[in-house]
Amino acid sequence: ANSSSETELPSNPDTRQVQVLGPSSFCDNRVVTSHYTALNFVPKNLLEQFTKPANVWFLFLAVLQTLPRVTTTGGFPTIMLPLVVIVCANGLKDAIEDYRRHKSDRDENNRKTLNMVAPGQRESEVSWSNVHVGNIVVVNANEYVPADMVLIASAHPEGHVNIETANLDGETNLKVKQCHPELVSLLGAHTSVEGAIEQAGKLAGVLVCENPNEFLYTFVGTLTASLGSSEVEKGIPLGADNIILRGSKVKQVHWLLGLVVYTGQESKIMMNSREKKGRKQSHLEKNVGTLTGAIFGLQAVLCLIAATRSAIFDTSDSNLDLTYLNLHSGDRQTPNGFVVFAIRFLNFLILFSNFIPISLLVSVSMVKLAQVFLMYCSNDMIYRIDEEVIHCMPRTSDLNEEMGQIEYVFSDKTGTLTCNKMDFRKFAVNGIVYGEGMTEIKRNVMLKMGQTIEEPPPRPPAAKITPHVDLIDRRLDDVLFTPSHPQSEAVNTFLLHLAVNHEVVPEADKSGNLAYSASSPDEAALCYGGMHFGYKFLSRDSSGIEVELPDGKIRKVKVLANLKFNSSRKRSSSVLIRFEDEETAGKVWIYTKGADSVVWDRLEPTCKETPELKLSGCVLKEMAEDGLRTLCLAGREISQDEFVTWFQRYNDASCATEKRTEKLDAVADEIEVDLLLHGITGIEDRLQDGVGETIEKMCAAGIKVWMLTGDKVETAINIGVATGLLLPDTDATRSLKGERPIFTSEEFEAKDGDLDEARLVEAFQKVAQKALDFEKKGVMFEGLVIDGKCLQVALAPEHEKDFVAISTRCGSVVCCRVSPKQKGAVVRLIKHEKKAITLAIGDGANDCNMIQSADVGVGIRGLEGLQAFNVCDYGIAQFRFLQSLLLIHGRWCYRRVGILVNYTFYKNIVVVLPQYFLGIVSGFSGQKLYNDLLYQSYNVVHSMLPIMLFGIFDQDVSKEVSLQHPELYAAGLQNEYLNPKVSLSWIASGVWHAMCIFFVPYYTMSNGNVTNGDGKANDIWLLGTVVYLLVVIVVNLMVVLETCFLSWLTCFGLFFSFFWWIFEHALVAGDLTSSIVTTELNGSTQRLFGSPMLWLVVLTSAALAVLVDLQLKGIRCVWFPSVLHNVQGQVLEDMRRRRK
Repeated sequence: ANSSSETELPSNPDTRQVQVLGPSSFCDNRVVTSHYTALNFVPKNLLEQFTKPANVWFLFLAVLQTLPRVTTTGGFPTIMLPLVVIVCANGLKDAIEDYRRHKSDRDENNRKTLNMVAPGQRESEVSWSNVHVGNIVVVNANEYVPADMVLIASAHPEGHVNIETANLDGETNLKVKQCHPELVSLLGAHTSVEGAIEQAGKLAGVLVCENPNEFLYTFVGTLTASLGSSEVEKGIPLGADNIILRGSKVKQVHWLLGLVVYTGQESKIMMNSREKKGRKQSHLEKNVGTLTGAIFGLQAVLCLIAATRSAIFDTSDSNLDLTYLNLHSGDRQTPNGFVVFAIRFLNFLILFSNFIPISLLVSVSMVKLAQVFLMYCSNDMIYRIDEEVIHCMPRTSDLNEEMGQIEYVFSDKTGTLTCNKMDFRKFAVNGIVYGEGMTEIKRNVMLKMGQTIEEPPPRPPAAKITPHVDLIDRRLDDVLFTPSHPQSEAVNTFLLHLAVNHEVVPEADKSGNLAYSASSPDEAALCYGGMHFGYKFLSRDSSGIEVELPDGKIRKVKVLANLKFNSSRKRSSSVLIRFEDEETAGKVWIYTKGADSVVWDRLEPTCKETPELKLSGCVLKEMAEDGLRTLCLAGREISQDEFVTWFQRYNDASCATEKRTEKLDAVADEIEVDLLLHGITGIEDRLQDGVGETIEKMCAAGIKVWMLTGDKVETAINIGVATGLLLPDTDATRSLKGERPIFTSEEFEAKDGDLDEARLVEAFQKVAQKALDFEKKGVMFEGLVIDGKCLQVALAPEHEKDFVAISTRCGSVVCCRVSPKQKGAVVRLIKHEKKAITLAIGDGANDCNMIQSADVGVGIRGLEGLQAFNVCDYGIAQFRFLQSLLLIHGRWCYRRVGILVNYTFYKNIVVVLPQYFLGIVSGFSGQKLYNDLLYQSYNVVHSMLPIMLFGIFDQDVSKEVSLQHPELYAAGLQNEYLNPKVSLSWIASGVWHAMCIFFVPYYTMSNGNVTNGDGKANDIWLLGTVVYLLVVIVVNLMVVLETCFLSWLTCFGLFFSFFWWIFEHALVAGDLTSSIVTTELNGSTQRLFGSPMLWLVVLTSAALAVLVDLQLKGIRCVWFPSVLHNVQGQVLEDMRRRRK
């Protein structure tokens, strides 16, 4: 045979060729998550910061301030002070974050592993960063895997390895990986790692596999390998079972060897860690952009007016004749009107630069960061289970206020509304149900319907106790241990199926008892069900599994092929052969387990007409009404000829390097036919605590809650009733119930068994028209129930408007039998068609689509792994925490941030407009009013801290009152705190305050007025100082007017702003230094504070400005009270009663 280096394989851009123990041209194994290096940090960070339009605008203004003919600051760019502070603050934050990334990268890259790089070479200890594609790596027990690699040997004689993938997908249950049997045969079994390394050093060949991708659960490759020139090369098909990913932890084996295929940035964990393009942007953030544009337009208009007026003034003949105005240039030429206009326009751009608040983005970002920290610390959202404490985990701060405006909540069921702690509750064989008692969901439904509930049967004292099994039926002892019983063979076959057809990993717990670990709680519960009745799954190896039977005998079951579950197949099958059993030796069987909608179609045609199967159909419906999760188990014997022919096609599909999954699915379809039903399983998943209360409060808040689930219609309806989404059908509620349209594939099934789309579309149109008619009468549907097949038609572009018309006029919507893709499509449709703010919540990988599609994605840290938790915006541990997240923190954040944004624009209007008013009385000469150092400190010191403390801590009502009155949430739904009307009222308030602040001091303390005992007239700088002092006082008083929860922190912020102004004024006036800081204010402190007129002016101007707002608030509170005013009044009244 040719050596692997001489083997020519067809090149394909979609595949890569890895030479075993050969040179590599692929990327190294270094992990780089940092964004900067020591050399490029400064230029790269500055470049990124100055791609933001706001920073570019303020840099442009700084350049203008240095131009001699334009500057109003003596050529010194004073705006650079706040700009540098903001850029440095952002840069420092970026540097700290990137330092942490560098430290993490260094620790990761410097880990050690045993590595072999060339044939015949001894293994050596190297850093992870020095591992390359094609190397063979040794990983010991409880060590982490350094790169994505194909498993080629392990300490287990069959080449098995158990791994933990918590770093990849958050799942702590163990998964089984295995060497391909042909690799085990090629390299042989070894008890020592040294022997395995020596043998692996002789391995030669080429692995052709798919290019690097982010899909954790797929891998397609073919290894053409040999041991020396004397052996024939073998084409070995490799799949996801044969690859171990970087970050996995090796468990329960002493060592393993792996062939490295993907390294560094091309490993799957790193490809999943890459930042996603784009980010979710809140609606409030978009509104801020619009408001900023409007304010910029206002600034431009004022600059145009001022520049035009100034140009007219400077070029008029009457003014040119006034020589003391010095309007002529040095050569006595008449100034050019356009040049004067251009210069004055730029002058006023500088003077009015603070119209656009430079501190807005920083203030909002810092406030939101503090808000998410408070969410993390909130005791209302901390979940304690055993010794673990799970906090609310905000993964972004951009969407805090968005949670106060949610209109639609889309929820998964399993693990979200329910506990996802599965118990094997009932099963049915030949239409006979085994399992006594009533499920919790059925009990809740009957309670809501006012029906009498029977007490559950007592558990017999000697009843066997098995984890995740809650099944009592006295008939089963007779069935299982009486061979002549008519149900005995069928029930035993069913239980054996439970013990055989799964991917559960057995492991011993701390007490030495056998425990099962599975990727799905359902799978483990079914395996425990088999154990409960004597069919105990013991172990698994590459050839099959061992099962202990009720009589104590061990039966070895050889698995010939495992056709795994995927979302399109909706079933899991195992083709197997029993041996060490004389009766069945050599016979091949197929066992299939999956959803009834799929398995039912694959049953043997004559079997479908039997009474047992018809009865089983009724049992399925009854179990669904009880809220049980059902699966159908089926199987048949396969002839040897059929198996041999099929198995050849299966091997061909397994070896395919392109579209392997599709080819395997097609081959599976060929064999999964003519099955006989073994039985039906019923798994109970109990509702989480507080689900019903949470949904009721969200509905009372005006939020529409939809449930999107893969369960059957009957199960979904009962869950809807149990949680309060749907009303029960009782005499007491019948008068309250509206119509409930139900669209199911069974209702619209054509004669050939397919969906009758024409009749379904006609029904959609009729119900949509009825919904529009109902809306005119102020009536809506009680709810809508629709299954996946009907939903597929409803989501078609030509029908989606009818679906929207119906669903948005319902109290709630329940979508059943839906796929992950359909979940995301429903969310996107409502989001785009209704322009609604949406939230999606789920706990599993099948919920990721809708979580990422919604405006806000909430992930529950559940038992299905952390996939949803890892892609969400906010993570919680229980569904009931959603009421705190939305009704408390979301509502608070929306109010705080909305007021903060409006206030930030307001306070800048207050400080800028006096400059404009000075222009009105001075011919728009471009004269500035404020000292530059004080003026540029305004946004970063004098007015920043109080409003930031407001944005972090203010509470209009307490947490308890927020939950008692969910109707308060309507403020966010109606966008009460940031809309054009409210923003205009803030702007109007700013204009009024600016007028009071400027004109009262102007007419009392300027124009040569003498207000001090020294007899000196007041100049413009004294006037500017008084005006600026009034600005600081008034804008901070406005924070007090908006504050509902006045704490010591708020008082601290107010006093800090005021006394910092005193300190800074004393500094620039030269009172704290022996030198002159600025001639404008030198020595002004004593003259200013020694004048009685100052205190009278300050009191008059501040009172005149603020009392108007105070009166308007009082009028609104008394004559036009909002929901908040009514609730606050009720709280105050309750406090008065308690004091009495």
